[in-house]
Amino acid sequence: MTALLSALSLVLLAQAPAVSVSFDLRPLSERDYRRWDGVELERKVTIRLIQEGFAVVSPERPAQLRLRASRTPEGLKLEAVGPRQRVEQGVRVGRGSLAELHLEIAQKLSEMTRALKPELEPPPPEPVSEAPAPMPQTPEPVPPTPLEVAAIPPRSALNLSLGVGSLWGGPSAAPHFLLTVRRGLGAFGLDAEAGLGVSRGTEMTVREVQGGGFFSYRLFAAERFQLEPGVGAGIVLHTFQLADPLMSVRTGTQLSPAGWARTKLRWRFTERLAAEVRVALGLQRPVSHVSEGGTLWSRGGMRLETGANLCWGP
Repeated sequence: MTALLSALSLVLLAQAPAVSVSFDLRPLSERDYRRWDGVELERKVTIRLIQEGFAVVSPERPAQLRLRASRTPEGLKLEAVGPRQRVEQGVRVGRGSLAELHLEIAQKLSEMTRALKPELEPPPPEPVSEAPAPMPQTPEPVPPTPLEVAAIPPRSALNLSLGVGSLWGGPSAAPHFLLTVRRGLGAFGLDAEAGLGVSRGTEMTVREVQGGGFFSYRLFAAERFQLEPGVGAGIVLHTFQLADPLMSVRTGTQLSPAGWARTKLRWRFTERLAAEVRVALGLQRPVSHVSEGGTLWSRGGMRLETGANLCWGP
């Protein structure tokens, strides 16, 4: 793929002088090359350099500017070597998705290449003879039609997860179902959650529908493990239905503001698929149902939510 794009860049720039650039990932180990998808990274960097007006060549060929990526304890070291100077920059890994890492590397390499771009020497003037001999006129060659390189569409930063677990704080643990949509902003994220808890008893059935917005931060504990604390606020809609048909009022609703402190432990199977363990401690208005001096159902001001989620997204 890289060789094909390199050849394509030479075709695109055949009509005008261009600075030749090579990008070398050979210092990376085979494990790191696979972990960070080196083939896709080479493709994105090559297309970015072509769009900047450079002629990309293979690392084995001579080039005016040489770009190289190597492993460091903190992440990656990017090097750009020109005819007279050398520039280095570091990239920390593990803070975002693989697509975001590729974008950051391509951006930094583009800036470093522009900073080291040598000035092209103008072509020498053609000698003018006193009595030029008449030259036979030949038809001008038709320049090849330029090929357009399609821009790479950015990957969506949305993360969708479905979960099931338990809601604690009432007479007993109740089944709890949760839907979460997360919009990633680097390591930070904005989440929207919607959940349903159902508590069934012999005397009444209680359903609690919750909705809230969260601000979260994703910490990379290891290559595949991530810890994501967050805080949020929203509402809880409490509905109940009494089982006794002789009661004058059998149904009702109550709306309460709520707040949560939440933590997730995330493990990625692949780049897009992950599993999460979620624990959230919430505060809401206490609720109790009393009939003839006896308590049918009650929940205090604190609620504990535990569960497991299946996630799809970067």
